[in-house]
Amino acid sequence: MDLSTQVQYMLKKAGNPIHGRDSGDDELYYSSIVEWRQTALNEQGEAVLVDTATTTNKRNKDQPLTFQQWYKTGYDYYEDELKCPATVDGVLGGFACLSSPDLKGSASFMRHVKSIRPVKFTKKENGDIDTCACECGAGIGRVSKGLLLPLGISQCDLVEPSPRLIASAPEYLGDAYSSRCRFFCTGMQDFDPNPQSYDIIWIQWVIGYLPDEDLVDFLKRCCIALRKGGVVVIKDNTCTSDAFIVDRDDASVTRSLPYILALVELAGMRVVYERYQSDFPDNIFPVPMLALEPKAEINL
Repeated sequence: MDLSTQVQYMLKKAGNPIHGRDSGDDELYYSSIVEWRQTALNEQGEAVLVDTATTTNKRNKDQPLTFQQWYKTGYDYYEDELKCPATVDGVLGGFACLSSPDLKGSASFMRHVKSIRPVKFTKKENGDIDTCACECGAGIGRVSKGLLLPLGISQCDLVEPSPRLIASAPEYLGDAYSSRCRFFCTGMQDFDPNPQSYDIIWIQWVIGYLPDEDLVDFLKRCCIALRKGGVVVIKDNTCTSDAFIVDRDDASVTRSLPYILALVELAGMRVVYERYQSDFPDNIFPVPMLALEPKAEINL
């Protein structure tokens, strides 16, 4: 059974929706996850030939053409300065007003996570060993600057596929913070962190750019990359009446919370703590925060 079929079975068994739609065209309705994967992605792959010289995907020779086009569409969107300026407003799609309540909500969430499990924030807490966090889909480093480094994390690794955005990160962070950061210009689908290297892996507003298979594979690599007591945090938009909503402009998909949790389970992870972001406008998608850990201890 392929991954999409597994997810669909898990959702249907629990009584959750399996249908979805296109955000820009109400007539594009998909009766199931499998139907969407068999139609929408194939249409993209057939319609456009990929210029592999401009894509950041290192696996283009082995990966299906449909996945190549999916990633290139998102890559081109964020490399366009008119669509996404290298500012907080740009990386938040014109919603800079969300940044402050978002960061406050994330800080409160992480304080609670720390109260229920032995995640380390500071070097002192970690036996005089530097702590390390990873911000995935980092853009210009908004979460590193506003959350992870202020928590006391010794070093942050920023992972971002857009060369334009990651090049703007040091100036945005400032000298004091940028000197404590490393910068990786790559997509999550290609990022393979070292074992036991991170106390926190923060994944916010980016999982929609990864197809199910690549997201599950990345979470499996995160299990290996976590230090003892560490957590992976997913914070993202969710839909409620549909299983998924596709945005073809930037090649992303908003999933329902049960859909995300099914992928988490298939990656061999479990939820340690869950909370919804508050203080967002009513017209914003619900945004849950999920602190995850591996189901089983990883033996290296």
